[in-house]
Amino acid sequence: MSAQMLSYFARQTAVPEIGQAGLERLQSAKVAVVGTGGVGSAAAYFLASQGIGFLKLIDQDVVEESNLHRLIGVDYQDLHLPKAEALSQRLNSRHPWTRTEPITETLQTENATELLGLTDLIVDGTDNFRARYVLNRFATENHVPYLFTSAVANQGHISLFNPPDTPCLECMIPYAESESVESCETAGVTATIVGLIGTLAASEATKRLLALPTAILGQLLTVDLAGPDFLFTKIVRRKDCPVCSRSPSQTIHDDNAIMLCGDNVANVLPEHGIVLDLQSLNTKIPKESVVASSESVFVYTKQDHRVSVFKTGRLLIGNVQTEEIARQVASEVWKEIL
Repeated sequence: MSAQMLSYFARQTAVPEIGQAGLERLQSAKVAVVGTGGVGSAAAYFLASQGIGFLKLIDQDVVEESNLHRLIGVDYQDLHLPKAEALSQRLNSRHPWTRTEPITETLQTENATELLGLTDLIVDGTDNFRARYVLNRFATENHVPYLFTSAVANQGHISLFNPPDTPCLECMIPYAESESVESCETAGVTATIVGLIGTLAASEATKRLLALPTAILGQLLTVDLAGPDFLFTKIVRRKDCPVCSRSPSQTIHDDNAIMLCGDNVANVLPEHGIVLDLQSLNTKIPKESVVASSESVFVYTKQDHRVSVFKTGRLLIGNVQTEEIARQVASEVWKEIL
């Protein structure tokens, strides 16, 4: 370790539970933060502040104005750009001893190993249970600690799953029951609760990586800022849990069109592999319709919809009420750009 690095982390290494040996351990750690919205951006920011050596930042979404009140390290200049890339740039400039890898793909069962492989811990900053079940099943099968988080309105939850030592997410919320859970789109969310849960996630992840005891291992911590109230609930292993028994009876359907937690935005995947030259779209889309453009995304308006086009042909389509409408618009977009 350089003298500059030791000076930078001097106050942290002064904490007896961490010390210089702990910092070295954190520097060698690889953590995946899946979902870099409110909770995920806060978790990533403070994980970098703690000295985590490598952060894989995975998010399929772009920055919208309605996101900014709760995102850490992202501001107006990042509008319409991928969340993972915007956050990566900020962390790289702020935390020189943390390497980041932004990934703008949609997490699915078929690419989970590619995206999450060789990580020591997974932090869940997602906003939907389809993605959470993919994370839970990957983590269980590969014995990777999985830090679950959620935040809605003024209430947040956090738990650390590490089967077979603990129950798993589907012991707590079975696959078939997740559709009744409220989302941030239907119930809203405050900046304070996502910031608090994200900070707790960074702290608990650090403790796990340092082999320090944690109260959330196999327990769910519920934080309600209306009080504030803090409640621990022991999670009981379900004897018939298909994930813990390594025989999932229900397959996670990777639908090609999924509504996101946002302003009527859908994520639509092409049926077949596509590799796009995004710069070529400047010759196909009227200049006055172009909103933003970077190496990884091209954003333009199509009638009443804002469309974000990624290199793989994946689309984010705004102002749609259903997946079926999103598929119809996507079909028109692909004809327009291919």
